[in-house]
Amino acid sequence: MNKPAIFILRITTLTLLLGVSGGHADDFKWHGFASQAYLYSTGGNNVYGESTDGSTEFFEVGLGGQYQLNNSLHLAGQILSRDAGATDNGSIRADYLYADLRIAQLDESALGLRVGRVRNPFGFYNATRDVLFTRPSILLPQMYYDATGVRELFFSADGVQLYGYWDHSGGTTSFTSTFGRNDTLSSKTFDNIVGGNGAAVGKAALKNPIFAQLMHASLGEQWKAGVSILNTTLDFRAGGGLLPSGSLEANVVAVSAQRNFAKLSVTAEYALLTSSANFGPFSGSMKSESLYLQGEFRATPRWTALIRLDNQLGDRERPNETDTLILTLGARWAPARNWQIAAELHGMRGTAGIPRSDNPVNPLYARTELFVIMGGFRF
Repeated sequence: MNKPAIFILRITTLTLLLGVSGGHADDFKWHGFASQAYLYSTGGNNVYGESTDGSTEFFEVGLGGQYQLNNSLHLAGQILSRDAGATDNGSIRADYLYADLRIAQLDESALGLRVGRVRNPFGFYNATRDVLFTRPSILLPQMYYDATGVRELFFSADGVQLYGYWDHSGGTTSFTSTFGRNDTLSSKTFDNIVGGNGAAVGKAALKNPIFAQLMHASLGEQWKAGVSILNTTLDFRAGGGLLPSGSLEANVVAVSAQRNFAKLSVTAEYALLTSSANFGPFSGSMKSESLYLQGEFRATPRWTALIRLDNQLGDRERPNETDTLILTLGARWAPARNWQIAAELHGMRGTAGIPRSDNPVNPLYARTELFVIMGGFRF
């Protein structure tokens, strides 16, 4: 989709959203959201457009609904347009679309099955990263691969999802497992995975993705902790470019913990990525680590402050060359229930948070300061 078409879509969608205050019938509910950001970076690196000159190429708009057929079965779906510099082009797509069947329901437990394009559980925020209001910051920590243009791969999958929960005296324990089907990836997404420098030209396929999560929350959710896994293989058939045909196998394990007080939430997550590549001369294995510590302070019902220290080792065997450290300071203001304005300052030492596809020619610089402000509306 070209830039004028994306601009027209933004204005049209915002007009429609502002004219709707939300609604539902007995069996049908719908929702929508739109958010627009402005980004400015120093140090020579671009993030989501030409941010060194100031960029507005970060926009999200979605419209979704849920239909309750009976007590055991409902349908849910959402369409999304997301423009994020060179990593996402604003095309309209089905973000998720599934049928949810409650197989068993007891007073303190339930078991269900979802079929279709389902949202993937991973860490605390992956399944709710689509809306500004439901993620802790405008840009997520590095373990969610927010700036690398692989949201298409990470957020949802086509397949079958089994889920359940159990309420007990110690709180609530839940599990979710997704068994995805083989699917075709856009060449742009695969190029982002392997570096975003245009080396990958051809066809890519996602093979047997598996997501799983086990989560426990204490009564009142004062404590939350869980473990998440992802395992998948990507096959690539070259059609030109510098990268030959081959495959990439990836396994990610993440551990999450959160402590909630009356006005303060402290969150920490750690992820270990083990990858094995087989692309002829570009073959080999690697382990990458991501770790962050985050504090959110709810000063008033309308104002929230955030501080986060985020560290990633792109290759544990080369720590000095692949280390990235990001300090994030942020604030949010909710002037009304349906509106939110967020602002963040990111100080980056390293390049893991920089989209390579937004910097196709220039080298990536070691230090970047990034300012982001985003306004959002939902119903």
